[in-house]
Amino acid sequence: MLLSAVPPLMLKTEANPGGLPIEVFDGIRNSTFDNRTQFYKELAIPFLGYNRPGAKASQGVVDSFWLQGMIGGLKGQLDRIKQFSKPTSPRT
Repeated sequence: MLLSAVPPLMLKTEANPGGLPIEVFDGIRNSTFDNRTQFYKELAIPFLGYNRPGAKASQGVVDSFWLQGMIGGLKGQLDRIKQFSKPTSPRT
């Protein structure tokens, strides 16, 4: 658990032109909500870097990644996506 963690802004904004378009986060959010088990199965290979040339995937590691995704609560996962994809308010 991370308390008071401040994730990096990954959304493309005027202040962060190298970020990702909101549509990317909408897709992640929809995939997580609609079919979370398939989302984590498909995410495992690129997330773990097994899509690199010459990389040898360990099925045990892939299965563990999937299991960790499935053990996590859906609300927390959706909240995390929201935190990475929304601009933070400037502090006053």
